[in-house]
Amino acid sequence: MITTGIRRREHLKLLRDVSQALAQSADLEALFAVLHSSVRAALAADTLLLGLYDGVSRTIHVVRQGEFNAALPGGTFPLGHGLTSDVIRTGHSRLIRHWSREGPPVQVQYLTQTPGLPESALTVPLLFGDEVLGVIAAHKYEPDAFDEDDLLVLEAIAAPSAISLHALRTSQQLNGQLRERVSELEAVLGTMADAVLLLDSEHRVVSINRAARELLCADQAGVVLGQPLDQQVWGQWPLGAREIAVALDPMLAALDRGEVPREIEVRLKRRGRRILSFNGAPLMDAHDSVRGSALIVRDVTRPHEIEELKDEMLSVASHDLKTPVTVIRSDAQFLRREIARDTLTMTQIDEGLGAIVRQTERLSRLLSLLLDVSRIESGRFEIYRSFTDLCALASSTIAEVQATTDRHVIQLHAASPTTGYWDERRLQQVLQNLLTNAVKYSPTSERIDVSIEADKTWVTVSVTDQGLGLAPEEAQHVFERFFRARKTRGLEGSGLGLHICKSIVRAHGGRIWVESGGPGLGSSFHFAIPRRLHS
Repeated sequence: MITTGIRRREHLKLLRDVSQALAQSADLEALFAVLHSSVRAALAADTLLLGLYDGVSRTIHVVRQGEFNAALPGGTFPLGHGLTSDVIRTGHSRLIRHWSREGPPVQVQYLTQTPGLPESALTVPLLFGDEVLGVIAAHKYEPDAFDEDDLLVLEAIAAPSAISLHALRTSQQLNGQLRERVSELEAVLGTMADAVLLLDSEHRVVSINRAARELLCADQAGVVLGQPLDQQVWGQWPLGAREIAVALDPMLAALDRGEVPREIEVRLKRRGRRILSFNGAPLMDAHDSVRGSALIVRDVTRPHEIEELKDEMLSVASHDLKTPVTVIRSDAQFLRREIARDTLTMTQIDEGLGAIVRQTERLSRLLSLLLDVSRIESGRFEIYRSFTDLCALASSTIAEVQATTDRHVIQLHAASPTTGYWDERRLQQVLQNLLTNAVKYSPTSERIDVSIEADKTWVTVSVTDQGLGLAPEEAQHVFERFFRARKTRGLEGSGLGLHICKSIVRAHGGRIWVESGGPGLGSSFHFAIPRRLHS
């Protein structure tokens, strides 16, 4: 009891001294210095940070960070979903006793000279009325270092800190117009689609906008504020820190000289193929000295993919169009020559013209496929819903495909009419593609089964053959653009049909998949779409 009383008197005396010191703080640096010393004395905290919140730009500005006796630089980042952001958003304090077990994922990590993350954390809001002005956070590296009493102590320190902070905000020392302009600039940065990182003269990250956090904090990994970009380890950046660091070295050197460097692109191999574009500009002070730099990062993977798609489509078009064009030309030349000689019979004329018609239809199909792929990749692919009887559609499509083969028997299994609002023409395209493939890739088998099953919310269509089948490694890629299974590469086909089928089904809100027992064991293609009963 005596020990508890002594500790309580020490805390009360500390709070009195803190309140007096805070009242005399002339600026944010002085306020942080008071907090740093008082929190270390009260809680024996290893690290501390003071963060201010701008509600207009939804940005958190870390004024300073403290680790043991050292004061470290802060930085700026947009409100996110980490612990600091959660306390600001809710206005409620948080006690984390063992971070590695109960703590939330780290999105923005604060600068520290000690490896690893602190295990114990106290984060309390700076409240002035109902307004959250910012946060104070204290940490220790060992687990279970703080308890509820420690949280109450930090909340008690935060109360006069919020009053002092509000006074500083409204005093003449913090110019209102300047703060408004800074808030506007932060808001502009926050809404930019490009990722922006602001660096100080030592290449340390002092600010990131929302786009930068989303681009660089994939899988909830962390960006380290205050960490030099040319350091070998950038916290937990997921996008290939070393690759970026090596590529940025000459750009950062040019920025240090006050030059505007050329744009560079970095191809990343980790986490899939990504291409990032970096632009930079030096930030000058009033004496034309370099005080830092701004990096703008764009994910240019998609534009590169579109350019590669154009090349692929041109390659496919030049290859696959060559055969029908050659046949049409040779047949037309033959007919023209034989007509001039007056040696053709009507049967020969009919056969020649029939071959030309078939090749023009083949050309038309290929051009339609290429046009659909272009629409899909450019985001202009649309469906037009109308009342559709899926069973009737399947029956008519089966009849059309059945007329093209004498070897196969296509059977429909459907219990009752299945109606809904779908794009009839596009679903016919899916069915026709699946059936045509079943016929094409089942050269030695006869039976092809089409089944339609429906409940109140979903309709599932299956096309099953006993043909060539797919290896497991082929089945997972079969819906990709231009993919051809190994045993089918000698057969006619562009590798686009199933890719387009996938887009059509997805546009209906459904999914498409394939099942196969392996090579020579046939395949079952299925697609399921929501049963939409109203237009």
